[in-house]
Amino acid sequence: MRAWLAGLWILALAGFVAVTPARAEISAKAQVAAMGPGINILGGYDPYWRGEPTTFRLKEDFRLAREAGFRTARIAVFTFPFLSAEGRLDPAWLKRLDAVVAEAEAQGLTVIIDEHDFEACAADVDACAVKLANTWYELSERYQGASDKVVFELLNEPHGKIDSVIWNGWLPDLIGIVRKTNPTRNLIVGPVSWNSLAELPNLKLPEADRHLIATFHYYSPFEFTHQGANWAPPNVEKLSGVRWQGQPAEIAAIEADFDKVSAWSQAQDRPILLGEFGAYNLRGKLEDRARWTKAVADAADRRSFARAYWYWDGGFGVWDEQKRVWVAPIRDALLGKSGS
Repeated sequence: MRAWLAGLWILALAGFVAVTPARAEISAKAQVAAMGPGINILGGYDPYWRGEPTTFRLKEDFRLAREAGFRTARIAVFTFPFLSAEGRLDPAWLKRLDAVVAEAEAQGLTVIIDEHDFEACAADVDACAVKLANTWYELSERYQGASDKVVFELLNEPHGKIDSVIWNGWLPDLIGIVRKTNPTRNLIVGPVSWNSLAELPNLKLPEADRHLIATFHYYSPFEFTHQGANWAPPNVEKLSGVRWQGQPAEIAAIEADFDKVSAWSQAQDRPILLGEFGAYNLRGKLEDRARWTKAVADAADRRSFARAYWYWDGGFGVWDEQKRVWVAPIRDALLGKSGS
């Protein structure tokens, strides 16, 4: 275990000498403005990350995403299974991540490396603290010379045993780890309770660090977006036939929620990424899902939030991997494209 892990983290956050190679600096606001519409793609659930056969076609699918109009790729990675007892990431796994980052950048995409071990962290706070610190020492050192199109997201959806007191207590140290080698790289940080917008007022970001982007996730109404999902609570898993038809009250609910985020953003002077939103396809009607997706995307765009749809393929997908065609109504709701 590394010497800097005495206790959990004992870090010299003041007086460090940055060793980052010279590169262009971009403000958090400019980064968000450049992100445009984004997509969560090639997440850590994919067998690619284990070195196993995958249906994802690295070069082709990133090209398809860019040609459709997506400008950002959020890559949800699980690092904890690939950490050694000494806190080092598996070299073969890192090479796979290198290939993903390189290909996304080659397509001109902003790349978000999102640490996605949220369930492991919710269950064991002490283990999470150590592994999360190790992860960001490894990744920040490896990508310290990367272009400003590479953005780090410290942890997806902190929840469970990680409450706002714990999370706010961790943030200065986690950010300090990255800042030792990446003093001006933009970082994405969200509140607890699965990045709930209701928890934004409790998120305490270091005031002096202006290279931070706040994020939230949006799946409301949950009874509509997750009906039939086997990971949802039983009362939602059993639901079917829940509609979302774009009635004035339904639109007003989204607008009211996004107004709250916008008010917080302006008061704190922090730009916003809507890091996830989507509606599951098992029992939701496609036309309803497309209507909801467009309403959410439009609400984000009107407030200058960047956004990343969940997900590329599968149950929420905008891409049908078996047929190798777009799920046109979802794609059109996100990007206004036509054809298949």
